[in-house]
Amino acid sequence: DDALADDFPISPNKKIIYMAAFVLGLGIPVAIIYILNLLSYRIEGRTDVERLTNVSIIGDVPLNDSEDKHAIAVRENDNDIMAETFRSLRTNLLFMLGDPDRKVILVTSTMSGEGKTFIASNLAVSLALLGKKVIIVGLDIRKPGLNKVFSLSSKEKGITQYLSNPEMDLMSLVQPSDVNKNLFILPGGTV
Repeated sequence: DDALADDFPISPNKKIIYMAAFVLGLGIPVAIIYILNLLSYRIEGRTDVERLTNVSIIGDVPLNDSEDKHAIAVRENDNDIMAETFRSLRTNLLFMLGDPDRKVILVTSTMSGEGKTFIASNLAVSLALLGKKVIIVGLDIRKPGLNKVFSLSSKEKGITQYLSNPEMDLMSLVQPSDVNKNLFILPGGTV
């Protein structure tokens, strides 16, 4: 007898191949993402901080994507996302401080470029807009950034002059800000 063609070939079985391709297509990316999450050692968000510590979180500041990384984002009568973020941060911070005798806030981090100057300057402007007298002290004497942020002309005056000569009047080194009448700056001084 002559061979007859059947409608369904015996091999390869298309249903099994399609099912295996579907399972591998979903399984391989899920496995890679899971392994990458297991190997991740960075703190990437609020949930990581809450999971690893008991530290109170007073706010999240979004990434500043503007061209000028040292810009003041908080301005009077401005309602963009960054200004609102710093208003929320200011409100939560004042609530946490509670006692009016607590008057010093330290902004620090472990590495350069993490946003210390940006956070400190915008928080200072936000507090000054509330009517509080604020002085921001730039203690980064290796790579000072407050002069760029507040466009200060005098780079000679600053905390380094006071540290080298403690008899000097510290208040003579404080400079007024162009941003707000309640905001004053004591920059790092000469490097």
